[in-house]
Amino acid sequence: MKWISERRLPQSIKCFEQPLKMHGGDLSLPRSYIYLTRVTPADPFRPFAERAKNDRNWRYYELDASHSAHITAPVALTQLLQTIVSQPT
Repeated sequence: MKWISERRLPQSIKCFEQPLKMHGGDLSLPRSYIYLTRVTPADPFRPFAERAKNDRNWRYYELDASHSAHITAPVALTQLLQTIVSQPT
């Protein structure tokens, strides 16, 4: 996939260093977790997926795609996102 390789840029380390500060109490927005099942041997996202899967405050989904689902399964990702946003809150 030459077209995507030419557009890739390094990830900024700042996104891992800057803490996220939430204000206003409990998070009341609907939360969805999409676990992408084409994983690397290390599978760094599995613990987060399991946590979301077992938390009643999260809607959990799985998708047969790599971490770059917009490249490996764009149609399925689009359909799943449409399903998520169409669900009542």
